[in-house]
Amino acid sequence: MAQRIWLILLVLSVTVGIGAAAQQRPIMGKVVSATTAAPIAGASVTVVGTPIGAVTNDRGEFSLSVPPGAVTLLVREVGYRSRQVPVAADASTATVSLEQDVFNLEAVVVTGQATGVSQQNLANAVTTVPTEQLNRAPVQTIEGALQGKIPGALIQMNSGAPGGGGQINLRGVTTINGGVDPLIVVDGLVIANDAIASNMNAVTAAAAGGNASNQDNSVNRIADLNPNDIQSIEVLKGASAAAIYGSQAANGVLVITTRRGRPGAPRFSVTQRFGTSALSNTLGFRRFSGLAEATAAFGPNAASFCTLSGGGCPVFDNERALYGEHQLTVETNATVTGGNDQTTYFLSGLVKKDGGIAQNTDYQKQSIRANLDQLLGSRFKLSVNLNAIHSLSNRGISNNDNTGTSTYLVYPTTPSFVDLRSVNGVYPRNPFAPSNPLATFAELKNAEDVWRILGTTTAKVDVVTTSTQHLVFNLTGGLDFFSQRNDVLSPADLQFEPQDGQPGTVVLGKATDLRLNLVGSVVHTYTPASNAFQATTSAGFQYENRDLNLTNVVGRTIALGLQNVSQAASITSNQAEQPVKNAGLYAQEELLTASQRLLLTAGIRADRSSVNGDPSKYYLFPKAAASYRFVQPIGGLDELKVRAAWGQTGNPPLYGVRFILDSTGALGGQVGQFRALTLGLDSITPERNTEIEGGFDATFGNQFATLGVTLYQKNVTDLLLLQSVAPSTGYRQRIFNGGKLRNRGIEAALAVSPVRTPDVNWVLRSTFYMNRSKILELPVPAFNTAGFGLSLGAFRIEKGKSATQIVGLDGVDGDANPDFQMSFSSDLNYKRFSFGFLWDWKHGGDIINLTQLLFDAFGNSPDQVPAGNTRISAWADPVNPQTKVYIQNASYLKLRELNVGYDLPPDIPRHFGMRTARISFGGRNLLRFTSYKGLDPEVSNFGNQAIARNIDVAPFPPSRSFFFSIDVGF
Repeated sequence: MAQRIWLILLVLSVTVGIGAAAQQRPIMGKVVSATTAAPIAGASVTVVGTPIGAVTNDRGEFSLSVPPGAVTLLVREVGYRSRQVPVAADASTATVSLEQDVFNLEAVVVTGQATGVSQQNLANAVTTVPTEQLNRAPVQTIEGALQGKIPGALIQMNSGAPGGGGQINLRGVTTINGGVDPLIVVDGLVIANDAIASNMNAVTAAAAGGNASNQDNSVNRIADLNPNDIQSIEVLKGASAAAIYGSQAANGVLVITTRRGRPGAPRFSVTQRFGTSALSNTLGFRRFSGLAEATAAFGPNAASFCTLSGGGCPVFDNERALYGEHQLTVETNATVTGGNDQTTYFLSGLVKKDGGIAQNTDYQKQSIRANLDQLLGSRFKLSVNLNAIHSLSNRGISNNDNTGTSTYLVYPTTPSFVDLRSVNGVYPRNPFAPSNPLATFAELKNAEDVWRILGTTTAKVDVVTTSTQHLVFNLTGGLDFFSQRNDVLSPADLQFEPQDGQPGTVVLGKATDLRLNLVGSVVHTYTPASNAFQATTSAGFQYENRDLNLTNVVGRTIALGLQNVSQAASITSNQAEQPVKNAGLYAQEELLTASQRLLLTAGIRADRSSVNGDPSKYYLFPKAAASYRFVQPIGGLDELKVRAAWGQTGNPPLYGVRFILDSTGALGGQVGQFRALTLGLDSITPERNTEIEGGFDATFGNQFATLGVTLYQKNVTDLLLLQSVAPSTGYRQRIFNGGKLRNRGIEAALAVSPVRTPDVNWVLRSTFYMNRSKILELPVPAFNTAGFGLSLGAFRIEKGKSATQIVGLDGVDGDANPDFQMSFSSDLNYKRFSFGFLWDWKHGGDIINLTQLLFDAFGNSPDQVPAGNTRISAWADPVNPQTKVYIQNASYLKLRELNVGYDLPPDIPRHFGMRTARISFGGRNLLRFTSYKGLDPEVSNFGNQAIARNIDVAPFPPSRSFFFSIDVGF
């Protein structure tokens, strides 16, 4: 019976389409700005109640074939207020002027996998970052471009090394031992954001000091995306907004939409950028007054260096000698867009090289993208997206080590009177430390080579389109594949290499990750003739297949000039494969009623995964939300929207925790298996995040200002925890679900448009965010996670306390969570000039500064005096040791972005055969104000971590960047 109904519907829709086509009449029109009268390209023009539509070309023009009789046109474009325009039965032309939508209140925001509502009706606190804000100033990776732009997000880079590597944390801590990164969705495809270590540990032995956590300064793969290709990023922070993605969305979702083509003759745009980077901060060294002081601190060897008249000691700045490079940064980004009413395309290409601030460090990326949209008749649309990326990063060596190889673990024991620079190409040995960092950077290789392909195909069918009914089928298939190769070579002639008795180390790491996605949905929208309400029902499925394969080979004792791992005398290897299959079903109902003022939403997602204890069991994640708009409730208040939302999301177990994993190894030439130390659990389930949020959005003075405030509370249950077990079991610990974690917070966003004229457009924005976490239940004794022990500061998980507290020998000495986070930005356009900037302010949040402790311990800090310093004395006090002196406030105020631009008068580019031309000057992280004594208050020795961030151990230093750009259009 159901098959007959669908067949009848299809026949009717085709019949109606054929009949209508025979009686069509043409309408020509133009869409312009009401403020400037300039044409608006890319605006969508649709005939209400039909599938008929068009997109304006470069001149703002459109053409339609419409049924006979009077029709109503709906005109939309991002950044403008939508408008419905009636066209009489005998009219053949229409000119539509659109008012500016300064705050994008009518922008459509994702509320489901195939549905969306306008920002003004949205019941959740979703932040949308458009391309204009995303690309205000050049940036290597997307994480950096998002800093300071999302209330409710703490986004910090892990170090200053080329190629990125940062963490996006939305609304506080959501796990202790689970995954920490938000889900990344690009054009409907869930993509990988792995951070795969290079195994620099084979050289540094960082994990040999009792902390096996990765300390290789890895890069997460969101760095592969080209920010210039992105149209917008929607950040789903709360569980209600993210619940449609179910068990993978506890850390939030980033929904990325790439740019699409626009009808018209081909339009070419080229951006050519030149720039450089400079070291923005140093730690400094102790300066010695004379031979006696130098000898007291560094022994008799100092005598051969302090040979100035009167026994004076020279001073060499070995920090700037290493990190004082000003390599050229070059970037070329080209795009072409065009098409007609049936076919549109967007093509882009990127070639860039970001020079590092140290020798043999840089980041290179090449990317090509092709987005194609094809209409097949009036009801079928096919969209194809293809992105190929290649990146190569050379990051040198940094972070913790136990072999005297990392720069800021060598400099504490290297006095300033030693010159480490090369003489005639030969670097001197360092008599006070195991290595010469300048020689290390000159000869050591740490290269990461990545090839990646992202591809999606979406088919959309308008099955039924009438004045009251709209039924759409969507099917999206996608592929994400990357291959990562890590090459580490530490030549035998480096000073530190012979200390293990095996001079020369080579590492070959290869990783591949293949992800296949298939998403299907059906969306039905019903609007009665009375227009009393609009009901949107959607349902669908999602299937995902992942296969991550990791191989790492280490060779020791390799002759100079050789670099193949097979040429080493001693070879060890390991390999791991992590196949995962996920399946989900979802359904959602949205009701927009009360003259489009009241929005009610309810939905549910059911997920199963092969990483769960029961891979066939579906876990349910419901959601519900409501909002109501009060239009002009009082004078001066355009609109007030109150909203509330509730939802649940999950955080899946890490791969393999439901198994008892044995490991294979070799001992004495014999291959065998070793019993694992961790006991798996076949009843393991996803962590569950239950969140409620409420707030309001207000618009004042005819879009003079808008203010949004959100309060939220989220409770995370079924935490993944480790528990010690009896030795008689043969295991050391087991993993299980238990405990409860709570986050409470407030976030606010304010935007003001004080001037809006044909010549001047000025928008000011500010965000505020504050979060507090607390461990409500803990079924195991309090424990320390990561860190280096109480004497140095450790993160402690304890019932009734903050999840990010830092404890030392003298008690609770700090908390990594900031007191609050704020930002302030401005975008001013005056005639042909533009000026934009962004300040990012983090107040509070502590860092364990082990780098300064090392300088103090060896008497080599800049403020060191012969009698010592108060910090190390307090820390080493045998009666009352004070760990807190090295747990330091990490507040900062940073000028994240600055850009000044000028559009050349039209006659100048036309003279050279160009359509437009623009020059601009930009910079990133140009100014920084902080009381923190380390290199940078944005630091994480262990990379992306749920809890144990904010540990400073010999990081790669920060830099500021400057750029000059030329943008031309043809």
